[in-house]
Amino acid sequence: MSDYIRRLVSGNKARFKDPQLNVELDLVYVTDHIIIMGFPAAGVEGFYRNRREDAKRFLEHRHGSNFWIFNFCPLRENSYPASFFNNRVSRYPFPDHHAPPLAILPLVAREIREWLSGSSEHVAVLHCKAGKGRSGTLACAYLLSLDDSPSPPKLQRNLSTKEWAKLRADQLMEVVETEDMSENVHADEDARLAGGKFKDIDAVEDFDIQSDTPAPQEGEGKSTPKIVLEKEPADTPRSVSPSANSQKSQDSRVSNATAKANKLEDVLALHTSRRMKAPSPAKNAQHGVSIPSQRRWLYYWSLILAHEAPYGFWASPRPTDAPKRTVRLREINVRMRDLGGMKTGLLRLANSVIERTSAAKSGGGKSQVWVSLARYDDDFVDILEKWEKHSRAEDGSMCKRRKGSTHLDEQALSDLFSDGRWDKQKMIRSFMRMGDTEGSVSKKNSDKDGVVLTYNLRPLSDQKWETIHDQIQKDAASQKNHDTLSPPRSTAPSASSSVTDLAQEILDEDDDGVILDAEREVRAKLYMGQVFMGWFWFIPIFHMPLPDATQKNAQAQTTIFTLPRGEIDFALGAGASIIDVAVTLEWQPLQAHGHPAPAVGNEPDGVVTGLTDAATGATVGEAVEAVEAAED
Repeated sequence: MSDYIRRLVSGNKARFKDPQLNVELDLVYVTDHIIIMGFPAAGVEGFYRNRREDAKRFLEHRHGSNFWIFNFCPLRENSYPASFFNNRVSRYPFPDHHAPPLAILPLVAREIREWLSGSSEHVAVLHCKAGKGRSGTLACAYLLSLDDSPSPPKLQRNLSTKEWAKLRADQLMEVVETEDMSENVHADEDARLAGGKFKDIDAVEDFDIQSDTPAPQEGEGKSTPKIVLEKEPADTPRSVSPSANSQKSQDSRVSNATAKANKLEDVLALHTSRRMKAPSPAKNAQHGVSIPSQRRWLYYWSLILAHEAPYGFWASPRPTDAPKRTVRLREINVRMRDLGGMKTGLLRLANSVIERTSAAKSGGGKSQVWVSLARYDDDFVDILEKWEKHSRAEDGSMCKRRKGSTHLDEQALSDLFSDGRWDKQKMIRSFMRMGDTEGSVSKKNSDKDGVVLTYNLRPLSDQKWETIHDQIQKDAASQKNHDTLSPPRSTAPSASSSVTDLAQEILDEDDDGVILDAEREVRAKLYMGQVFMGWFWFIPIFHMPLPDATQKNAQAQTTIFTLPRGEIDFALGAGASIIDVAVTLEWQPLQAHGHPAPAVGNEPDGVVTGLTDAATGATVGEAVEAVEAAED
């Protein structure tokens, strides 16, 4: 019965059954040395997740003391004493459903590499809560850092009985096909040498057949000719000579970046094929790393590894005295399909329910679309980036840990999260709200999307927040006689109590944009009223062409990058009507005196209700995940 419940909780994730131990776990071998599993739980939680005792028994039975666990759960979410696994545990916590601080990727990749290089028997075991998004992101980060492309597990002990049988069958078929191909190629070669023509060889007519091995001596088997392309495409990575001139060197950089992009696709596909069950013919395969922002972070990481990160970014070479670049976030434009009468009514009902509960701590009005900007605690990111720079290999390699770098300022890296300073409370702080106070919502008809509404959202100063607050009160007053809607809350968030009381420090006199550190991660969380619609993480510098550093007084350069709904995290419920979100960024001149907005507090709560999810056809699993995300 308990295994049945665990399978339901696992959903589409693959599981591993050990017949010798009679144990079935939410666990997979991504490669022979990388294991991903769900949280090892105890008590009631162990009834529907991996039992902690079973996970320990499994790992010790198969790997003895050759495993090391990497735990990505914050203490406020889930925890267990490291001593349970004989202190073979490293913690790098960050919140569920989120992208991590980017510096965590190299720190984890380096520690995994160092552990696995100690012995061919070592394995790294990664887990978060569900063993999917966070674990998958960090597993892929490590696999991307390898010199060679990773491959699925080949050892029998790391495969289920069914997987091992399939692997052996595939290997047998490969042997048979190779033998058949060898015989056909030799027959065709004999025919061509005799002046004949290929008979039925459309598949090989563009190949030149050469043998780079000596003729077999008497008593030896026939050698297999080498089949090579008659002419290689000029733009393939292997066609670029290492000793090329400067132009070819530039081509090499492009090829290197292309190779890394292809490797990212291959790594994500490998993780998906191992972590997720094979879909039925009627269903599309679900990504192993399915949260768009986490995949975006892996794209950033692949650029760093390819030495294609934006110049001036913390992970690329630059003068130590070079100032950090700042950008001005001008506005965010949200395009949405009109929800229609019934869905709008459900949305209003959802807002009414929220207002009757403790979830209504702050937020916009019932018809207001607005955005809350947030980022990780500044001190937390600063210490991570300090460790990243300190532990980076002497040759600048992002993949390898510098020898003797496990201590910094009399602190051990292994103790960085030991006291729970960073993860006992919320790790993400809001610093600004953006909304529409000009009544500038545009409405257009589209053949593809029907009626399309465009919301132009700009940073809210104290005065503008008061304008929205007044509009909320007017909306509430006009709805007092409607039974389906609740009266306004007795205390609305004021300018003095909201995060926007920092407007004078954040905004310029023209009240036109918020200044951001170009190298820091930002989360934009979308609301309609107080209903959560989705969010997305981004790092500005990765989406902007770099300005000419020599033109300090040049006119500001503006960039607009657009994310379709598929690139928005948890865009369910009302968020399912989002078409795309466009972010307008502008480089700040180097001599500008504006300061990035400080993160000052927790952001308002949001809710995705079953009503709005049902209206958009979200699955139960998607709805549950979105509700959890809204509460994070």
